[in-house]
Amino acid sequence: MLDLTASGPVLMHNCALYQHQAAIVQAHHVCPKSWFEHAGKPIVTPLIALCPTCHVNAHAAIDGILAGRDVTAIPRRSVALARQALAIAAQQGLTPTPTL
Repeated sequence: MLDLTASGPVLMHNCALYQHQAAIVQAHHVCPKSWFEHAGKPIVTPLIALCPTCHVNAHAAIDGILAGRDVTAIPRRSVALARQALAIAAQQGLTPTPTL
């Protein structure tokens, strides 16, 4: 995350999804944390470092898939990450709900 209290140059970081550079990259759960919380289960999902755009695209893909919509306009790696989230949810016995 960009530290606004720091001095010196703003550094660029790698986004794990497309290996591009972004000023802001944060660790996010592959399978949404809220799904585990709603189930009252411990959070058992990998973390991935994403820029804000890739993060929101993955959430849009999750919600689109859940709604039965065509998600082919969303970048394919974001869709693949959404499918991975849904696979983890199925393995963990979670009930996926919209994320946006």
